[in-house]
Amino acid sequence: MAASLLLAGCGRGADWREAHADTPKDGPSSGYIRPPQITGAARAPDGGTVLSGQSQANVRLRLASPDGGTYGATADDDGRWSIDLPGDPAVRLFGLSEETGGRVVQGEGYVAVLPAPGRPAVLLRAGGGAAPLDDNQTLQIAAVDFDAGGSGVVSGAARSGAAVRVALDGAAAGETHASPQGRYSTAIAGAVKAGPHQVEVRSGAGAAQAAITVGPAPGPLAGTPYRGQRVAGAWRVDWLTPGGGPQTTLVLDPPEATP
Repeated sequence: MAASLLLAGCGRGADWREAHADTPKDGPSSGYIRPPQITGAARAPDGGTVLSGQSQANVRLRLASPDGGTYGATADDDGRWSIDLPGDPAVRLFGLSEETGGRVVQGEGYVAVLPAPGRPAVLLRAGGGAAPLDDNQTLQIAAVDFDAGGSGVVSGAARSGAAVRVALDGAAAGETHASPQGRYSTAIAGAVKAGPHQVEVRSGAGAAQAAITVGPAPGPLAGTPYRGQRVAGAWRVDWLTPGGGPQTTLVLDPPEATP
């Protein structure tokens, strides 16, 4: 399901997450350790958020935020884990890592934990599209990522393996297939200009639409490497990638959410 596009300005470099050793190439004798994954997010009855995922068995997991907040858990014998986060009226970003065999292994991307309304959390990916963290395969647009160079990625959910076609303002803009888990992410063909746009995805006889507004971040990021704010029908997250380039993720409300 990955988008092949690398958004302009994104790259590799130091970031605020816990440092870790270089990961060897996959292979039986390489010492490769599969990174921990966040696979689910749900709102708790008390207003908090429950993150869950998969890792090596019995390892210690750590969620770290650039503001210094940390949360932890220990995986069970099957590598399953969950972490309860308290409610917060602000958007929060965390990096996930696990400690195993004397090594710290970093998970992919950052998890953006979002206040109500809308989705409880998404996985932000530098240079790619954000991934929803639920098992819903109803055709939908979950996020639109863009940068100052006009590159964009549309991501969401669809039936496992289904063909997905994306249109921007009525013109064909991309095509892909959903992953076995029912996730898709595809680059938008051509530059995405600043201003309002209509995004549509089609798969089989189904369709989903979203109205978005593309534009620069409202001022430079200062103090923290991200900023979240509520916009019409979405949460907007402006954030710095590990390489220092800015990226914007519009996390769209699911169909049942009410602003």
